[in-house]
Amino acid sequence: MLPLFQAMYSLTYAATAGLTALFSITSTLIQPVFGYIADRYGKKWIAALGIAWVAVGMCLMGVAQGYAALVVIVGLAGIGSAMFHPQASAMVPKVSGTRKGLGVSMFMAGGNIGYAIMPLLAVLLVTAFGFPALIWLIPPGILVALLVYFYAPRMDVDRQGTLDLRALAASFRPVARPLTVLVTMVSLRAWVTMGLITFIPLYFYGHFQGWTAFGYDLGLVATSVTLFLYIMAEAVGGIIGGWAADRFGMKPVIVWTLLAAAPFVYLAFATPDILVWPLIVIGGGLTYASVASTTLQAQELLPRSQGMAGGLVLGFANGVGGLLVLVNGVISDHFGLFAGVQSLVVLLIAAGLLAMLLPGDMRIARAPAPTTGN
Repeated sequence: MLPLFQAMYSLTYAATAGLTALFSITSTLIQPVFGYIADRYGKKWIAALGIAWVAVGMCLMGVAQGYAALVVIVGLAGIGSAMFHPQASAMVPKVSGTRKGLGVSMFMAGGNIGYAIMPLLAVLLVTAFGFPALIWLIPPGILVALLVYFYAPRMDVDRQGTLDLRALAASFRPVARPLTVLVTMVSLRAWVTMGLITFIPLYFYGHFQGWTAFGYDLGLVATSVTLFLYIMAEAVGGIIGGWAADRFGMKPVIVWTLLAAAPFVYLAFATPDILVWPLIVIGGGLTYASVASTTLQAQELLPRSQGMAGGLVLGFANGVGGLLVLVNGVISDHFGLFAGVQSLVVLLIAAGLLAMLLPGDMRIARAPAPTTGN
């Protein structure tokens, strides 16, 4: 919806990117707080409420009256995402057996598939029925929240095994250096992924203008397809990367996929129309292939604080990366949209080089299997 919001409210690129940054702040930077709650209490209803919250909030964008209202709605909606991810990410390794890399990658892929489908679905609804039609997507979100509440495994929390705030702070000290490297590297990767999700619609909306079929303008549809392919490629790349992490180790997967992604991302924005989609697919898959590895590394570094670990790399680091997308918006306003997009390629290379400082794989602490029930 970003190109339409930009045209509707006459927004600069910085203001448009600010919507992405705002959602990232509220949906991710506070995730460590909910991560601590997940470690301490393990209440799955928090995850279920988060799904319902973000579904209602994001769909209310369709009835927002003005840019200020849009800012408020997007900011509040992000809190639901912050509720969901730490609790859910703590569940996944416990139900993945010995294939933890694959399990985490499947979890991340599920979110990415939804994230990929939504732009196509939203464009079709808005094109046919207008912005208010987005509220029709609220009931499916509520349904999934209920399914999670009733059928997701309950996580039994060992109160003696969890850490209070003082002990939690002490657990950070021995791993402060590798954890800092990891969070910084994930922040750079998140900066790239959130930047691409923001600027793919803005860039290709102009790139595909003039595409028509049977008298219909296909510019917005082609743009949505491009975003769909990118995010679906992230999902598939995440699954393959999780498998590769189990087979070849986490650190090699992180380093080489990030470095290999850079030329494909660059070429996707610099080549003729016919090559855009295959290049964006390869670049997106490689960019996101390391997500399971980074999540598992964080949980290895903080084995007694799985929710907090997930909150740091799925939440805080992604929030920092999303916030910094504002920088690319400013670059685009001053030097052109192409310059803003290509600055993301430099960040990919920096993330890959920084990943070389990560420790090698460690043995993942085994956790007790969850019980079923509410």
